[in-house]
Amino acid sequence: MLVKKYEPFHDIRKSFDLVNAIINSVGEQKNEENSVDFHPKVNTRETEENYYIEVELPGVKKDDVNIEVDGNVLAISGERLVKEELKDENYHKVESRFGLFSRSFTLPEKVDVSNIEAEVVNGILEVLIPKLKVDTSTKKIEIK
Repeated sequence: MLVKKYEPFHDIRKSFDLVNAIINSVGEQKNEENSVDFHPKVNTRETEENYYIEVELPGVKKDDVNIEVDGNVLAISGERLVKEELKDENYHKVESRFGLFSRSFTLPEKVDVSNIEAEVVNGILEVLIPKLKVDTSTKKIEIK
């Protein structure tokens, strides 16, 4: 007779693993025409006056990047194009990723959407999102 240790959370853990596998596989389903192979890395930070989104886009021209705001969602999309193949060189391994990319960010409520700025420096796209100025001064209101 084989003795097996009782693990009360084993079935629950397996359920979570299954759910995570399903969620992770959603992004992997792609066709050849609209493949999403390039996933740029993103850093976000905040100061008292602004929010910042920094997106690593090495080798991507600024003309190949699109930034849009729809409601409270900021979407950054574009394409990292494949370099032209050189006939004289033989590649033994290619780890560079190419293709379409898209990242979306939900903006906080109090941002100045009309003054969002973007700039690319050394392959890093920095999007500056100004916060709305909130008047915190005290004001006495007279009753009429």
